[in-house]
This record gives sequence, C-alpha cells and structure tokens, in this order.
Amino acid sequence: MDKLHYKGWAIIPTALPTTDHKWTASCDLARVTAAGEEIFEGATMQFVRATEDEALAAARNEACIQVDNIIANPTTRLA
Repeated sequence: MDKLHYKGWAIIPTALPTTDHKWTASCDLARVTAAGEEIFEGATMQFVRATEDEALAAARNEACIQVDNIIANPTTRLA
C-alpha cells in the first residue's frame, strides 16, 4: 500500500483478507525528524469490514484522528 500524507505525517496502511471473506486493515504512522524517520507501528486498531476499501477507509480515518491528537498535544506519545 502507498503512504498517504497528512499534516506532515505519513500514514502507512495495511490491509489483509480474513478467513471469513472480509478484510482487516490498520495503519502505522511515520514522521521524518532530524534523527531520521520515526515510525509508530500499530498506531490504529484493526478494522474488519466487508470490503478492502471500507476497512482501509476506517483505518485511515482513525490514523488522521491520531495525528490530530498528537498535533493538539505534542507531549502525547503513541505506545
């Protein structure tokens, strides 16, 4: 999947089919700092939906919310 860019962050989506013919998707976040690229793995939870597009849309939406939260409170760190 291609990286998406949102407010200076890269959103890295991943989608995989499930055994019950649905799709699961999540996103990692990344930003470039003076020390290099910093990646926050598992930034979103897994979203299971009927189609790949629906699963990716849900995960991307959550990733954007995570970025907005970090911008609003820069001391917030993702686990």
